Amino acid sequence: PAPDFELPDLQGRQVAVTQYQGKFHVVVMFGNLTCGATVTQLRAGKPTIRSLYTRYRKKEFEFLLIYSRETHPGEYVPQPTSIEERRSNALRLQKDEKVNFPILLDSIDNRVRNLYHGWSNGIFVVNKEGLLVFKAAWTYGPEVARVLNDLSAWEKAEARKDLVRYCYSERIVGLLRNRKISSSVHRRAGPQASRDFARLLQEENKRG
Repeated sequence: PAPDFELPDLQGRQVAVTQYQGKFHVVVMFGNLTCGATVTQLRAGKPTIRSLYTRYRKKEFEFLLIYSRETHPGEYVPQPTSIEERRSNALRLQKDEKVNFPILLDSIDNRVRNLYHGWSNGIFVVNKEGLLVFKAAWTYGPEVARVLNDLSAWEKAEARKDLVRYCYSERIVGLLRNRKISSSVHRRAGPQASRDFARLLQEENKRG
């Protein structure tokens, strides 16, 4: 089963992943305001996570964005030290990136991110039975789209009493960075974020 958690949304209401059991499949995406990958997949993924939510919300899927620690904090968006500071950053992400599904606030010690062993922009899918059926270190729109399509088809086949074989698969995906969006995210965070990322590229001998 998927690890359970309960976190407040931006209005302070407590949300638990188990409350959807038997009713909805749940897409759990981690992200933050200073993560270029988060913003890219919300804004410019093909398809975007926002568009996938619009497509699947009427097919008994719920999406949750878990707002955790800042990936590239800077002078303008520092690393929060309180839940209120994290909430302020999450509200800005919601507004700037037009997030159209619920955002939950991870604890300051990032308990849920650690529970899921997630990276800055990890994504997970929990089916109606509470089983973790997909996990990835980074969110990638085309891959998520395929997973949701397959899960929907799986559910329809079982409803028809068709034989469904469960299988396990694994793969490594090379994700390309959207330089324009990533750079704009670092500028939004502050000069230090841009310098830190430039240093990271230099250490890895990559172009950015």
